[in-house]
Amino acid sequence: MSEPDIAQHSECPEKIEQDKLLELSVKDSQRNSIFNAAANSKVHHAQLSDIGKYTPEKLGHLLRGGIRTGAGRTKAQTQQMLDKIPPSQRAGVDGQSAAAKVKEYLADKDASHITPHSKGGSSHPDNIKWESKTANRVRGNQQMTRQEQRRLDVKAQIDNLTGALEAGLEAAPKGAVVGALTTVPFSMLRNALRVVRGEISAQDAALETIKETAMGGGVGAATAFTVTAVATACPPVAVVLTAISPVLLAAGGTGMVYEFFKILDDHKQQVKEYYESLTQQDLQYLQEFENELMYTHSKNLEFLNEAEALNAEITNRPIESGVEGALKRYLESSAIAKSLGATPVGNRQLPSSQKSLSSAY
Repeated sequence: MSEPDIAQHSECPEKIEQDKLLELSVKDSQRNSIFNAAANSKVHHAQLSDIGKYTPEKLGHLLRGGIRTGAGRTKAQTQQMLDKIPPSQRAGVDGQSAAAKVKEYLADKDASHITPHSKGGSSHPDNIKWESKTANRVRGNQQMTRQEQRRLDVKAQIDNLTGALEAGLEAAPKGAVVGALTTVPFSMLRNALRVVRGEISAQDAALETIKETAMGGGVGAATAFTVTAVATACPPVAVVLTAISPVLLAAGGTGMVYEFFKILDDHKQQVKEYYESLTQQDLQYLQEFENELMYTHSKNLEFLNEAEALNAEITNRPIESGVEGALKRYLESSAIAKSLGATPVGNRQLPSSQKSLSSAY
């Protein structure tokens, strides 16, 4: 027996239940895409060790920037100088790319003194702001005004936001791939089973798979963009993301295994419900057919009983002798036949006799 065409036999409540199961299954795929895309989002903020390893020439910029003579800064102060760079401008997917971002950001920057060195200002990080070389050298040995400080602070926030958005956009394609790869095998399985159950055609299944895969890719891209942008702009979030990445990856993998067996279980359940509903329909049909047979049989019995009584009435009539007696029986039989919608055998008429008998009776 071929697989049942469930869709053609399903009642409205069953169709609603199928739609709910389908919606939940699609949501499972999207959730797995979110977990996997987030787990594969990598954000690393540059450390001094990264600068020393990949861009050692910039380590001196941090260590002695703004210092004309004497010893350089301590390690803690050097770290402070690094932290003054907007977070997104010192972030990458690993130490090397993060160090490269620092090098790019500091390429046109001076360590500008708020209070000039010539007026007693120190080279401590608290008295330093990263500023373009042109603006710093135009000011010369003048005090940095509060307005100029606010402008630099706003510029740093804008640079942080811009860098975060750029990082998110760079991460989105990878997230889209992860989301699509997470979705497509389960979408193919789910829609193939829908074809087997007769819910949709093979062509519709292909279109649904493409649509669901695109949705999974979109969810993955959106997740990667959001997670990367936020983590890039906020180092504590990046630390947390790095810490929970294994957990997210495990959750995504577990979710995919669960989704696989859930799709199969839903398929088995829907096929089982179909066969149960089909059995109930068959029983109902047989009951109606049996009732119809019993009604027909009872009507036949009534007809037979009436026919038997009529036959007895005709057979048991008194037999009178002579021609007149025979004609009388003939007329009675004809009347009975006509009342039953029949015609006497031969349909012979005896007009003269009939007239005389009629007048006689």
